[in-house]
Amino acid sequence: MQKILVIISLIWMGVPAKAQTTLINALQLLQQKNYVSALDICNSLLAETSGDPSVLGVRSQVYTAMGKYDLAAQDADKAISIDNASDRAHYAKAELLFAQKDYSQALQQYNAAITTNAQMTEAHAGKARALMGLQNYKDAMKVTEDALKTFSDDAELYFIRGLLNYQRGKLKYAVEDYDKALSINANWNSYQVFLNCGLANEALLRPDLAMQDYTRAIMVDPNNPGGYVARGNMQYNLAKYQEAAEDFKKAEILSPDNSVISYNVGMAYYRGDDRASACRYFQKSCSQGNSNACKMVVLNCSDRKIN
Repeated sequence: MQKILVIISLIWMGVPAKAQTTLINALQLLQQKNYVSALDICNSLLAETSGDPSVLGVRSQVYTAMGKYDLAAQDADKAISIDNASDRAHYAKAELLFAQKDYSQALQQYNAAITTNAQMTEAHAGKARALMGLQNYKDAMKVTEDALKTFSDDAELYFIRGLLNYQRGKLKYAVEDYDKALSINANWNSYQVFLNCGLANEALLRPDLAMQDYTRAIMVDPNNPGGYVARGNMQYNLAKYQEAAEDFKKAEILSPDNSVISYNVGMAYYRGDDRASACRYFQKSCSQGNSNACKMVVLNCSDRKIN
């Protein structure tokens, strides 16, 4: 459904027919985090289309994903100035504002995109995300539920509803929504889906299922420390301190300057009665400014030198 809706949006905006498929490819590459290739496509299309607002909007989204907010703002503002009725331009501006945590202004831009094109699925999802950022969970749920009546096979909307159900303590419904998102599109943001599904299953006291979810998240993105931290936290809570230490150490390798992760490694070793290893990580965490780690050094480490 989402790919079809994107095509409708691009046709409605008047993108030349021969460029439609190419621009859709750029959006797919953006979703896959292949930003360089997506950017190359946008640059090539802009050379051919003389500043089409939809192409500028997509390039703005790519720049936002890359953290190049100044360039993203230039493209989005230019696209809106060329055609204030461009859904893609308003959506791109909204995504930039959302990334900058300006949820109120992002909400206005998502609404502008929906006003221009009510069939733009991702704008409805963005509106719900912005409302969540504003902690207006009631309206966020209403927007999500209303959108699902029209876009019943959109993975992002089910994921958002899962987050909202988790926030409301409706954990079983959250898991069902995450599973539904994966069944619709197994490749859509699957790292975050697995990670959040793991949190819900862990809260439901389903450690085996949570372990599977966290492990799947790690398999999808082995270079993201978050999966190892989540799995390590669960292992720690289950008193599996050696396993927790191993997960925290993998996260620490990926994020060596994170004092909390270093502290977690130390605590796992400490609970596992390996004081020498624990003190080594407490000292590192303390040197990174973690006050809790400094207290552990003072109370438990004979060599109190901060490395």
